[in-house]
Amino acid sequence: MNPFEETLVSVNSFCKMNELKYSIIGGLALIFHKVQRTTNDIDITLLVELEKMEIIGKMIIENFEPIFPDSINFFQKNFVLPVRDKKTKMRIDFAAGLSGFDIKVIARSKRQVFGKLELPFCTVEDLILYKLFATRPKDFADLHDISKLHEGKIDRKYLLEMLNDFAALERDDMKDNFEKIF
Repeated sequence: MNPFEETLVSVNSFCKMNELKYSIIGGLALIFHKVQRTTNDIDITLLVELEKMEIIGKMIIENFEPIFPDSINFFQKNFVLPVRDKKTKMRIDFAAGLSGFDIKVIARSKRQVFGKLELPFCTVEDLILYKLFATRPKDFADLHDISKLHEGKIDRKYLLEMLNDFAALERDDMKDNFEKIF
């Protein structure tokens, strides 16, 4: 197994052992959805209740090496807990899935075969929404690649419905950018 696979086994085992629902997002989800991309870390959205963030954070740092000295405080302030796998030293960013959108992403994720593993990946539509939300230049480049690879295959109705929800949160830019790219 390569370091990514070993780290994914660790993440999956940790989540399964602690009955934590999660979804793989970010660079690995792009690769899974056929976008050619390099990545040096693993991004996970983890279903977490706000009042259980400290407990979940402590569980994570018991199983993985924290990157920051005051990791629990960092997790509670930034809603992401960067750690490294103890064996592979690969970085894993556990994002607290607190919003209704994150809950939906995790519920819509399906366990898919990736190499020799079966893991929950976010759908291509939810990946598009994460990329639209982030608005970094590399995210827009990823969106252009997704639009070419998945032309005519995405669930536009779902995306427009979700983009209307984001517009209600004063993120009209997401819908505008979607319409420019897709």
